[in-house]
Amino acid sequence: MAVRHLTDEQIQRYLDGDISCDSDEARHLQKCAACQREVQSYRKVYEGLGQDIGFELSPGFTESVMIRLAATAEENSRLSLANLFLVIFGTIVMASLALYFLSMKTITENLMSLSSVATSFGSSIISSLNTVTASLGVSTGLMLFTVIILTMFAALDRILLRYRGGNFCL
Repeated sequence: MAVRHLTDEQIQRYLDGDISCDSDEARHLQKCAACQREVQSYRKVYEGLGQDIGFELSPGFTESVMIRLAATAEENSRLSLANLFLVIFGTIVMASLALYFLSMKTITENLMSLSSVATSFGSSIISSLNTVTASLGVSTGLMLFTVIILTMFAALDRILLRYRGGNFCL
């Protein structure tokens, strides 16, 4: 017949006084030398923990940490505002460029000045784009402008998501 020794949890409950003296665990403990050694080991650990005085933080520790946290938050806030300014400025520049290139004739002329391979490729792209936009009843320039603006908003959203967890506010 195999002997079932007490588990660590049962030994700890015994030392905490949660197991009565007439229980099966207590009777096993009276007969088993291996479990008695485990109980002694746990008692030494309990005694050591009872003698631990812990540690105390130095005077002014809390104030020092709070000052450093405030300084870090202020620095992050300045960086966030600078990035926001750059995003707004970049959006305005990109929107201006999109308005400048709204004329598909200018884009087509620039593509025609490239080599014959690029020209035929560019022309097929432009004609495909014109066909798609015509079937939708939308001008090609408006479609291109919409794609550029949506791309800029996606970039802005990605940048703002990066700062959402910090001290960033609009």
